[in-house]
Amino acid sequence: MNVKSGLNQTRMKADNYAAILGTIYKEGPIARSEIAKQLEVALPTVTTTIKSLLDTGILKEVPLKEQGNALGRRASAIDIEETAGYALGIEWNPIGVILCISDLRGKQIATKKHRLKTIGMSYEDMLSETKACVDEIIRENEIDEESIIGIGWATPGMVNSQNGMLVCGSMSGTDWQNLPVKKDLEELLNHPVFVENHVRARAIGQDMFERKNRPDVYLYYFAQMGISCCVMSDGEPFGREHFGTGDIGHTIMDIDGPLCACGKRGCLQTFSGEIAIQDIAREQLSLGKAKQLKDICEDPQHPEMEEIVNAVDMGDDELKKALLPAIRYMGISIANIINLLNPQLVIVDCALFNGRVLKKYLDQVIYEHNYFRNHLDVEVQYMDANRYTGARGCCALVVQELLAGHL
Repeated sequence: MNVKSGLNQTRMKADNYAAILGTIYKEGPIARSEIAKQLEVALPTVTTTIKSLLDTGILKEVPLKEQGNALGRRASAIDIEETAGYALGIEWNPIGVILCISDLRGKQIATKKHRLKTIGMSYEDMLSETKACVDEIIRENEIDEESIIGIGWATPGMVNSQNGMLVCGSMSGTDWQNLPVKKDLEELLNHPVFVENHVRARAIGQDMFERKNRPDVYLYYFAQMGISCCVMSDGEPFGREHFGTGDIGHTIMDIDGPLCACGKRGCLQTFSGEIAIQDIAREQLSLGKAKQLKDICEDPQHPEMEEIVNAVDMGDDELKKALLPAIRYMGISIANIINLLNPQLVIVDCALFNGRVLKKYLDQVIYEHNYFRNHLDVEVQYMDANRYTGARGCCALVVQELLAGHL
């Protein structure tokens, strides 16, 4: 999360507002004097701004932890009132329409996953399905619609977050181009809407909601049906104004490899995407191999990622051996980016690595192919991958706008 620097009195009041609120969000609970010190802003300016925010209900006062035995008025710290409003996140992805409602700290209040009946649904039908899903999640969870302060939306492809346009979608079976998603969703849902590419939304969400200290530059590597990588720089996706997709899944790993849906051969996702992984597992089952997977798989024609990971962790060596080349391709792709950018941190968001065995192998491959491994200490962290990280990241888009003073 990027917090603006404090500004002196000759600058706009709105910028001081955003700097103060952003600091409270990132570091709260925090004392007024500490905010003034960090931002190099006069204490009266901080006090006046906080008073107005307390009046709106966005902030709350909490007792300082260490009071000692001092007499007099108890000092207080300031923090975000996480239940002052809720954000609604919407992701369109190959699974379907994924929804999440969160509080201002990213705590999930409600989630919903709606699988599409057909592949390659029209834009108009996606809007209609989305409207129905939003109405359902609000009704089923008895959410006061007035408490929703905004909606975030994301999808794979090129998204211009500045003007709210879907420049070009990249989901298979669709031909979405130059669509005014922000305008259409605002008219349909009657709330302010903020749009973003799906992997950038995820990266923004984990950066804001996890509130961990991150290096100035790090990677957010996401693998599901497709594979993408977002470069985070100073709390923001690098090149965000140029609406890049970070779509590393279509980098060529083998010019004579399998045919990809994009028409090229040997794309990374043909080896390491979820469809490729499930195909490998299905083939092992059809050959009478992968005994542990067979024991726990409910539908051998559609093995789930969780079942595949659990089977490997249970000691399914045949399945593990079949999967290692796919993991190797993925590890090499990560190491290639490390060699290019020299980041100190890589965050991996992929269900394959919710288990220990495949995670350990990926770490090994990344290390082996990191050219600067003896000089650059790269940490690899793993997300608890699930279907809702994208929609939760969309909730972060709303909170980001709130902190900037746009809501």
